[in-house]
Amino acid sequence: MDIRRMKVWLLGTKADNPLPFDPQHARPDCLCLHAKGEERLSERIASLRSLLPSLPIFLICEPISQAYNIDDFSRAARAAPDGIILRGVESAARIQMAETLLRVVEARENLDEGAIALIAMIGDNGGGLLNARHFLHRHGRLIALGYDGDALDHGDGAIARHGAVATMLAARNLGIPAIDFSATRSPAEAFETSCHQAARTGFAGKLTENPEHIGIIKSAFGTA
Repeated sequence: MDIRRMKVWLLGTKADNPLPFDPQHARPDCLCLHAKGEERLSERIASLRSLLPSLPIFLICEPISQAYNIDDFSRAARAAPDGIILRGVESAARIQMAETLLRVVEARENLDEGAIALIAMIGDNGGGLLNARHFLHRHGRLIALGYDGDALDHGDGAIARHGAVATMLAARNLGIPAIDFSATRSPAEAFETSCHQAARTGFAGKLTENPEHIGIIKSAFGTA
């Protein structure tokens, strides 16, 4: 999986048949699904892989700590996605916790160690941004950092802009790309502006939940 060539990240819909996009002319580089609320994750992923065998599938998981969401995170990992996007990563300790949980699941499910990639969303919470300069050690499965300005911007665009820069700097320190998960529901014109801004900042790709925006992302970020 070449993460640097994955520009278009599409948020999946409730139904996969028919597909929400044209696999011949408007194909994303990765399909993302929310793990929360999805009762049959393994069956859903197997179905998608039968329809789109070469398309990576990532699951979006809620923040974890010693007190919450450990079971949900492990259940998502047992579905054997190509990767997990972990929200609310406040510190390097959260990445280490995710690494440990994924190793346990991979061993129990007879998966190769490191089979499930990890994207850490440090740019969707204040703690992650405050600790951005402390993300210094890269685990092998950590392939990118994530940023979501919508989770930061409460009427103050300066905070969101700072979050984008801090996420990019942390990613560069780790030698990995950063993905922009902001503005997924914006109308076309606003989304296009957001795409070009993200590309200028240095992000490698962008998430959308609207298949009609796939062409906008490809135009802003260039072809792989």
